[in-house]
Formats: sequence, structure tokens, C-alpha cells
Amino acid sequence: MAYTRVKPQGDNYYLCEYESYWDPKMGRSRQRFLRYLGPCDKKGNLLATPQPRVGAIHSAFPVGPLATFYAAAQQLRVQERIQEILEVDEGQAATLLTLGLNQAAARVPLNHLSEWVKASPLPKWLSLDAEKLNPRSFEEALSSLCHLTPQRTWEDRGLLLQQELTRAWRGTSREPAGAYYDITKQSYYGSHCPYAQLGHDERGTAVVVGFGMVVSKEHHHPILCRTLPGGQNDFLSVAPTVELLQAQGLKHLTLVMDKGMTSKANVARALEAGYQVVGSVKGWSREAVAYASRWPGEELERSEYVVGTSHGGAVYARAFTAPLMDLPKVRIAVVENLSRKSEDRQARDLMLQELEGPVSKERLEEIKGDLGEVTISSVGRRGFRVDGKAVERERALDGRFLLFSTDLSLDGREMYQTYFSKDAVEKVFRTSKGDLSLGPVRYRRKDRLDAYATVVYLAYLLWSWAERRLQEKYPERHLSEALRALESVSWVRFGSGKSVREWCTRLTKEQKDLLTALGAACCLPAA
Repeated sequence: MAYTRVKPQGDNYYLCEYESYWDPKMGRSRQRFLRYLGPCDKKGNLLATPQPRVGAIHSAFPVGPLATFYAAAQQLRVQERIQEILEVDEGQAATLLTLGLNQAAARVPLNHLSEWVKASPLPKWLSLDAEKLNPRSFEEALSSLCHLTPQRTWEDRGLLLQQELTRAWRGTSREPAGAYYDITKQSYYGSHCPYAQLGHDERGTAVVVGFGMVVSKEHHHPILCRTLPGGQNDFLSVAPTVELLQAQGLKHLTLVMDKGMTSKANVARALEAGYQVVGSVKGWSREAVAYASRWPGEELERSEYVVGTSHGGAVYARAFTAPLMDLPKVRIAVVENLSRKSEDRQARDLMLQELEGPVSKERLEEIKGDLGEVTISSVGRRGFRVDGKAVERERALDGRFLLFSTDLSLDGREMYQTYFSKDAVEKVFRTSKGDLSLGPVRYRRKDRLDAYATVVYLAYLLWSWAERRLQEKYPERHLSEALRALESVSWVRFGSGKSVREWCTRLTKEQKDLLTALGAACCLPAA
């Protein structure tokens, strides 16, 4: 909280502004000078406003987003936790935190990072000797996360740091014990890297590196981030991920996984670890078809089974208990989307109608491929016929799919809402690839990529923590929008006489409110 103080000097009096703040290192409240307000009388009434003479502007550094993430790092005591877990000195802990702040706020390449740090307020904030920084300093910081031991084994201490930071944010949160797990593939530029393999990303087939991330259900804070071989099938990553979650001491989680990860073995491994699984049933086996067509439309499409969707629509979800994936009892939800049901049915009926008229050979093969088992081989001029029973089976499945849960207490609505909240982890990857610039990946060494996964974890933790702080005050605002509003905030250094002073550009009311909500206002010099 800011307050004014009258300071006498000889026969004159001067009004200054101070601020009280909590010093976590000393464990007590302290005061600091904010700005000089001008000459005053004994009672503190201003007599005149100061008119500083500016000799020259030395630099102006855009500081709004960086101050936001630095404030998040302060609130979570990230630098102190790095120093404690990795057993490094204060300078190396500050250097490592700088990598996370850079990933979140600027994405400057390592070979130019020391110049960016020198121009920023980070040396002042982190008590960092910027003159000693060079690319080697950041390489050593990455080595403190992951390195080869004298016994020729890899030691990934970044996972220990992730565990400690997860414990830190969980200690201030009452989030439900739910987690979302997904994998993204990122293009790789380089050679001789064990993680870089031929795989698929949004561009198609390419050399890629995989990143697997587990995030929390409500605020989407990261729980785990690890590097994966780019060509590895997604379901192979589940068992090692479950082992890492167990190693963190996480219990009673509900894991929500994508369809490509929910094999029998993976579900069994999660249950063995004491976790529950919610997922989508893959494929249309005879068993799945029987479950999905369990109820006719009039028995499913009832008000007690309706579930609102995030896009303003609605689906119907009705659950029952039955065997699945070699498990004697699993909750299964039949979900029906009426819009998709209508589209599926209309598309099939139009193709069936098209078959009755003259069709080219090429189009005929295309239609038969789309209809699948609806058309069967038959003696006659055309060589096939439409199977009426298959049509009825298909109609019973129109617009439907199956969800499952090993937690037998969930009903259809809860299963649907839990599963489709997995969009959260997809949003995480969109943020990581966009705002946090996950790629392109250029590290060639295995240890550097494993260390980089922890840097990505740290950057996303600072992002999600700042967004959580923002939405406590402004529930409808997103952090990316707030950061755009703070882009014009700069840290200005200018000369006045023989000294160099630091001010920040004049803040708008919106910028003041945002910085206060984010806890970053105290990081800036007086405007």
C-alpha cells in the first residue's frame, strides 16, 4: 500500500511517496521509496510539482508481459525452489528462471539472450550479474536440469523440479483430482537426435519430436511435461507417464485420455496405479455396436439425459454398467448428437438414392466405399445389392458414440462433461505452439531436449498461474488479450544530470487495473 511522508531538509520540506511490501526472504514487511512528489509545507501540502530535466533517454524496454510472468514467478517462489531442488547458486537459479521467462514472454534465441537480459530489468529483479552472461551460461543452466553422470547414465533433475513446482501450485489450489493427458508433435530442424523421428504433425508427414503434457482439470496448470520420440505411437507413452505421475506421489487421479491412448493395457496400468480413466470407445466391434444401439431414439432423447455443450447446443447421454476391455464392470455412456444424426442419415440416404440411377464406374466404387457393409456382393448385372438389415443397423448408430469410465459413480452427463473438458489440454498445446512458441525445435542433444521440456513446463506454469490470477478479478478475460493491452508498457532509463533514473511509461486505467490484478504493479518503477 502506498503512502506519503514529509521529509524535512534544513528549512525546507519535501513530500515523497513510499510503499509497504512483504519481503519473503526476510519474512517481514518493508518499505521502499516510490517517487518524489515535490516541495511542501509542514502539513504535507504540495507547493509545486517537480520539473525534472531529462538529459537523454538511454533505453526503453517493453516490460508489460515480462512483469506479468515475473510476478507469477515471485508468487510461486520459483527462483528459490530452483536453487533448493537443483542445488545451484542464486545466479544459476536466476539464469534458469530467465530461460522460462524468455520462453513465456519473448522467445529470444540463446545466442542473443544475454543482450536481451542486459536491456531488461531482469538483472535488477533477479540480482543477476548481466555482464557475466553469455550463451555458455544458459547452456550450463540447461545442464543443471539434465546431464550425463560420471556413471554414464542420464540424470533428469528437471523432473524433480517439475514435481516441486506441481506441489507448490497444488498447495494453493482446491482443484478436483482430475488430469488431462495429450501429446503434440513438433517439427524438428537438425540431425542425430534420438527423439527426432519420422511422424505426423499439422503439416503431414515430417521429422518431428513429441511432447507429452499432463495438465490439471480446472486451471490447467501443468503437472508433467516430457519429451517423446516423434515416431512413437501415442498409446506407448501412457505407461511411462503413469509411472512418472506415481513417482510424484500423485494419488486418486482421474486421467482423461484421447481415443488413441485407451488400450486395454493402458487402462489396466492406470487402474493398477490407483487412477481412474475416462475415455472414448475406439472402433465399432460387435460389442460396441450392441452397446451403442441399446436404446431406440425415443428412450434416449429425454430431458433427464440432455447435456448442454460448450457451443450452445445439446446432446443426450445415458449411462449403464457393463463389461468392457476385459473389465467386468465399466460405466458406459451412449451419447447421441441430433445434429450429427441428421447429417449422417441424410448423407447415407442421398447415396442410396444415387445408387438407383445411372452412376459412373468411378463414382459407384466411391459410394460403395463410403457405405461400407451396407452394400454386399450379389449375383446380377450390377454385382451388388443393398443390405436392408445393415441399413437399419447403421441408422440405429447415426450420430452416436460411446464413452467409458472406470469410475462407476459417474453418470452420462458427468462422463460427457469430463471427457470433453479435455479440450483444455488441446488449448494448452495451442498456447504452447503459439504464444509460448514451443517450436521450431533445434536442440540436437537428448539432454538438451529433456531440459527444454522442463523450460516449457515452467513457461506454461507462469502463463496458467497468471491467467488464474487474472480470471479471479476478470472471469471473462483471457491472458493473451490482457498481454496485448500491456505491450505498450515500457521500462525507461534516462539521464538527469550525472545520474540515470528509471521510470515506466504512463499507464492507462486499464493497464493499472490489469497489473494490479496480476500482482505485477509492484515490479515497475514509479510512473
